[in-house]
Amino acid sequence: MAANNLFQINLPEQWKETTIHTFQGPHDSGVQHNLVLVIDPEVPKKTDLKEYAHQQSGVTKEALPGFALISETEKTMPSGAPAFEIIYKYVPGEGLELFQKQVFMIIEGKGYIFSATFSKKTLQTIAYEVDQIIASFNPVKLS
Repeated sequence: MAANNLFQINLPEQWKETTIHTFQGPHDSGVQHNLVLVIDPEVPKKTDLKEYAHQQSGVTKEALPGFALISETEKTMPSGAPAFEIIYKYVPGEGLELFQKQVFMIIEGKGYIFSATFSKKTLQTIAYEVDQIIASFNPVKLS
């Protein structure tokens, strides 16, 4: 059974709850900005963070037209949690170039995947706000 503060639902044994949160940001430069957080409840214990990031982003890379990797960076968040950041660009349509930033963390056996999309302009502006939001992330420990 999975529960949150809005509902309860019974899931068969083969199903697992994967929580997705979406935070809506400003509309700027033709992009409705948002930040998506996916919570993976069960990351295998000895999973390497970089390997986890590549596994999680692999399908996305294959599916996006005009995909080009810009950077991969290992980071330490203000909370002390290690993180791995991937930035890439893709071309979903003629004359439209978008940039995606993904930040991956594994904390106490759970995977946290942040994703945000930007225009070339907002990768230099709104991306800073998104970085600050992600830096403020601190999962609540339930006892």
